[in-house]
Amino acid sequence: MKKFALILTVAILSSLATVAQEIPKKEFTISVSDKNIALQPGETKKYFVTLNRSKSYKKTSIDLLIDSTLPEGVTVSFEDGLDPKINRVMVVTVAENVSPYSKAVILKGKSLRASKGVMLNLSVNDEAYTAN
Repeated sequence: MKKFALILTVAILSSLATVAQEIPKKEFTISVSDKNIALQPGETKKYFVTLNRSKSYKKTSIDLLIDSTLPEGVTVSFEDGLDPKINRVMVVTVAENVSPYSKAVILKGKSLRASKGVMLNLSVNDEAYTAN
């Protein structure tokens, strides 16, 4: 039992240290649950986006957008998460008729005072196409 309590304590302290490191001293940063976004035609997936804010940006409104051209039939939208100031959900939808595609895209967060971006790898794979 003591060993379990020790392991639990170490895990909690490690996670707290990780969270503390993610909070920027100035402005904000963006992190995504997965930077490699891979979908099949006709598929929709959700990815979690976290806005890590400094104290001076706690109340600042931050809008998210994809700052890259997407192929026709690929859409990205954003939903509020549990706490919209911190958590958002990025919904990526690919239509049935989208051809195989692979490109780096930028997820951008914009406020009135600053903008930050994170690079994502977006790929649409058609299993029948890649098998040939």
